[in-house]
Amino acid sequence: MHVKGSGGVKRAVRIVRLQARHYPWAAKFDIASYYESIDHQVLLDLLTATGTSPHMQALVADYLHLPDKSKSGKGMVAGGAISPLLGALYLHPLDKAMEQEERKGRILYRRFMDDFIILAKSRHTFKSAIRTVHRVLADLRLTLHPVKRFIGRTEKGFDFLGYQIHPDRKLRPSATSLHRTTERARRLYEHGASITRLRQYVTRWHRWLLGGLHELVTTKGGVTRYWVYVLKHLHISGATIRT
Repeated sequence: MHVKGSGGVKRAVRIVRLQARHYPWAAKFDIASYYESIDHQVLLDLLTATGTSPHMQALVADYLHLPDKSKSGKGMVAGGAISPLLGALYLHPLDKAMEQEERKGRILYRRFMDDFIILAKSRHTFKSAIRTVHRVLADLRLTLHPVKRFIGRTEKGFDFLGYQIHPDRKLRPSATSLHRTTERARRLYEHGASITRLRQYVTRWHRWLLGGLHELVTTKGGVTRYWVYVLKHLHISGATIRT
């Protein structure tokens, strides 16, 4: 299932966390340079297959080709107005293949943008699903990110959509999520943000962390835990704090 928006992200995390104990195997993938790798002709063929009108296809073709100065036939502006919609459509063949297996009760599949996870009940099904991923992505002329991945036993825990997920533990922020939060706070501080503004930023992030998942996320230490973490990594002491 392809999830959309912040609410969709939280629902996906909730489902994956609650179902993880029933699926011994997990594979989490990102697609390498997703928007830069989108093949124009493949996307236009997908539009044809969905019955999109020739006029709309022509508009999309212009949207793709005009920024393509090198005439590579690849790539799409990530921040473009219709890029999220086209990006979701491009991975529809992957969604369709995975959802066929999901309907049989063999796997659980969730995707947000180019970040997706597969939970499987058996090793055989698990390996088969991964082979399908490689086959479909090859047809789409995409490759998986060589580092941003997890393949193994669910009991080891894994990261998904900003959370560290373990079948028998509370959710907590992933290392990547903590790093991004700290770096954002660092940029704010370097541009003159006061300690009050930094604290407000960390508080908002903590609200996002808990939002829609309050009973599943660890509350140990509360927001203070992450506030201290940010101060430590920014090397901010009481003597240097700007109020």
